[in-house]
Amino acid sequence: MLYRTQLRSAVVAALQAANTLAGQKVYVPRDFPTTPPGMPLILVQTPMERKQGRGPLGAPQFLTTATVAVNARVAGATAGQVESLLDTLCDQIENAVLTDYAVLRMAQQVLAVETEIEVTGQQREHLGEAWMRFDFEYPEVFEPSINQPLINVRGAVSATVGTASAPPVEIDFSIPQE
Repeated sequence: MLYRTQLRSAVVAALQAANTLAGQKVYVPRDFPTTPPGMPLILVQTPMERKQGRGPLGAPQFLTTATVAVNARVAGATAGQVESLLDTLCDQIENAVLTDYAVLRMAQQVLAVETEIEVTGQQREHLGEAWMRFDFEYPEVFEPSINQPLINVRGAVSATVGTASAPPVEIDFSIPQE
């Protein structure tokens, strides 16, 4: 399973355990519309990941930054009520994610948290959405797969005593194949 998927699952679990205004209505992305009777609710996804190389030697190594996006949705009678609900829910989300040990131990550091809020009026109800993006950084190493059998090991040993050195002795081990 992709590490960013595991990170997303840990954030969902933290939000469900936090008893936010959304309660257990914390979902991974879904493609059908949400309606006010089902709000407040929270949607969690990992829309972005960036890998930055850590050097040219050995197995590919990266410092990876995964963005976990949290979308909170609320409904209310007035724009002020909706904004207040969003402020409370954003505070609960931020505290739940940034204090959960299972989430924090998965990352080397939290690079950034961004929050954006929008409130709209539609007929008698007002709707509000908040988008919160948490950037988590963690190291990744990709070990090459070995798809050829090991058939021979070769080594060289040299000895130095004081200023005198002996010529290297080469050792060759064949590994029997079954």
